[in-house]
Amino acid sequence: MAATAPRACVTAPPAYRSSWPAPFVTELNTAGWLPRLTHRCQARGVEVAAIWVHSDLDTMHEYIEVRDAPRDHWKLSHWDEYTSTLNTDEPPPGVHHTIDNRLGAATSLADQTRETLRKLMA
Repeated sequence: MAATAPRACVTAPPAYRSSWPAPFVTELNTAGWLPRLTHRCQARGVEVAAIWVHSDLDTMHEYIEVRDAPRDHWKLSHWDEYTSTLNTDEPPPGVHHTIDNRLGAATSLADQTRETLRKLMA
């Protein structure tokens, strides 16, 4: 299974730009899912760019703990079991851009996000 939360971002002509922020961890690691999505979107004139938000287990744990969402209680209670399903080292196949969300990243998350969006909007 993939690491941390990849994000699928769909871009189209300016009037039709949108993003689908969601983990898509399972989908991006399912052979053929991204190419099928890309093909369907391109048939409608829409570009697809998958963005992997790279993290590590310490950063993920801190974020999930602070978020304190009901959906995360099982993850925190079963941290070793949950994290055994994650690959935090390699992006899923087909990812176009990576944002480093690890604690101590050389460039701030905000700056990386702005730069990635700049590239996508160019």
